[in-house]
Amino acid sequence: MKPNLLASVAFVALLLPLAVFLPLPLYLFSLALFGLPHIVWEMGYLRSRYAARWPRRWWYAVGLVLLLQASMRAGTWLGAIPAASSVIADWLALLLLMLALALAPFRTGWGVRIAGLFLASAVLWMLEQGDFLAALMVLAIAHNFTPLAMAWDLARDHPPARTLAWTVTGFFMLPLVVAASGWGEFAPSVFASFAPFLNGQLPAQWGGAYRPALLSAMVLAQCLHYYSVIHLLPGAERQRTGWPVVTPAVRLGTVLAVILLLAYFQADYGTARKLYAVAAGAHAWLEWPVLLMAFFCVAGRPRAVALGKQAL
Repeated sequence: MKPNLLASVAFVALLLPLAVFLPLPLYLFSLALFGLPHIVWEMGYLRSRYAARWPRRWWYAVGLVLLLQASMRAGTWLGAIPAASSVIADWLALLLLMLALALAPFRTGWGVRIAGLFLASAVLWMLEQGDFLAALMVLAIAHNFTPLAMAWDLARDHPPARTLAWTVTGFFMLPLVVAASGWGEFAPSVFASFAPFLNGQLPAQWGGAYRPALLSAMVLAQCLHYYSVIHLLPGAERQRTGWPVVTPAVRLGTVLAVILLLAYFQADYGTARKLYAVAAGAHAWLEWPVLLMAFFCVAGRPRAVALGKQAL
């Protein structure tokens, strides 16, 4: 086994019992320490991989939608906009992003346009149902698995990344195994310690006896997402391009921002979580149109190392 792969397996082997038996501390710690870095590194990765594929006007349209979404979330953080209005704004932003797929750049093919129209119709249907929060939770869970799509798309253009794609696939099978294990039935004392948090994260009707296992699986998937977009995928992209996805200056700025955010989390976790959600929502929503464009477009394949020298 290669040293890098062995180190990754060892890291995940350490992560697994923490997610199973200490999901709440792991969730709080990983979000506060790695939440912001994972956004910055993932944005750098997406820029390196995809920014040169499609016209700037398409990116400007997507960026405008994300800016509006972030503004609504920032208003919620400041107390100027009710949380319910922000949730509706999230759905409207997703609707506009799917319409951006339907209006994809010329010569991208009909596949992405059809996908955009289908998903826009699905969003309209969800809006009609009115169960906004539960549906957003489903999207949040799905978001944690997006490194699978990123890894396999990278493997299409960079054959050495196929090992990485299979490795990431194997790692993300673990949350499914944990969710299906129903371990909480055999550890009631552990479950009782984080039951209040669990009730705030999952709708009451979800999971039944498997609710503790489902929470552990969600936390494990979140940590695997962080590890993938901070370490595994940027490393493979650097191998492909020869350049890091994040510059030293941005790294230093991120470290300083994390220190300030940690102090904010310590002082008022709930309000700090709302501030973090401003950036988290934008990066999560960005993944959907970008990855759908990457897989459905017939044009816009990467031009060798087009953005290799333009790290974030």
